[in-house]
Amino acid sequence: MKATALVVSARKHGNCYDFAQFVLDNCKTQGIETELINFYDHTITPCQGCDYECIQRLDPHKAENAPCPIQDDVRMIWEKTWQSEILFLFVPNYGGTPPALWGAFSERSQAFFRQAPVEKLKKSVVSAVLLVSPHQSSGAPWALSFMGDEVKGMDRKVVGFEVINPPEFMDEYTFHPLIQDAEIQRRLLYVTEKTWHAAKKLNNQ
Repeated sequence: MKATALVVSARKHGNCYDFAQFVLDNCKTQGIETELINFYDHTITPCQGCDYECIQRLDPHKAENAPCPIQDDVRMIWEKTWQSEILFLFVPNYGGTPPALWGAFSERSQAFFRQAPVEKLKKSVVSAVLLVSPHQSSGAPWALSFMGDEVKGMDRKVVGFEVINPPEFMDEYTFHPLIQDAEIQRRLLYVTEKTWHAAKKLNNQ
């Protein structure tokens, strides 16, 4: 069994990275293979400059899709998630919304989501951890709704949806590593254990 964590951040090593590493380290104690994918390290490009290749099947003169012309890391990352029975998302919010990196990553899936292994995903799970401060931005509650819909659209069993509000913990503006807070560790561990239990149950392990 494999667990993949997506760190949806434009920062190289921020709180979401720390959360992901903590969760995956705990997965390893169960003998679960792990991989951390940090969006900072990859090229993720939004839809642009194409000829509607992904919907050419609707064009009566072409009748079939063509490959997406954008050459970056998006498809590779999606394929890694498909190969994993457990998927964790770690998502900060920028100005009250999920990072633009997530928007680009999500919208690009329209070019190949029909190739996803649907039967395998039915035995796979997903949990999300959002780092959101609703009182600091009027748009932050929308981020929860948006990511909730995104998670539900992944064809996996949704197990956890945890929201970390930084002002409840060590630092009003997250300038210090939040992973040092014992309560955050407790909540992450709860999500981790709940998630791997659900994955094992689906796969009769």
